[in-house]
Amino acid sequence: MFLLVLAGCSSAIPDNPTAKSILKENPQVDILQYNQLIYTNVTEPEFIQDNFIKSDKLGEIKKTTTSSLFFKDFYATKLPIGTEIFATDDQNTYTLIIELDGEQKIYKALIEG
Repeated sequence: MFLLVLAGCSSAIPDNPTAKSILKENPQVDILQYNQLIYTNVTEPEFIQDNFIKSDKLGEIKKTTTSSLFFKDFYATKLPIGTEIFATDDQNTYTLIIELDGEQKIYKALIEG
């Protein structure tokens, strides 16, 4: 009986999307992983409502891959190795700024629930 209750409760807790689930739906998607969250490129003007200013450098892309196996922090599907990742000045943990070829790109975390 305890296992049924435990199983019932665990399915009610939403899980954030993983690289595996996202790449299964769309193998061409532009994503990166940082702090165990998946971020997607939302640079198109219709999705950007705020002006973001970059702050602290968080790291750099370590690997470019479309394989969902062992997709880790600082891995990306489109961004080249060495691309710098920055926090925003308002410390919004669900928005990252990427600097690539002199241009800034905005990535937003994919959060469930």
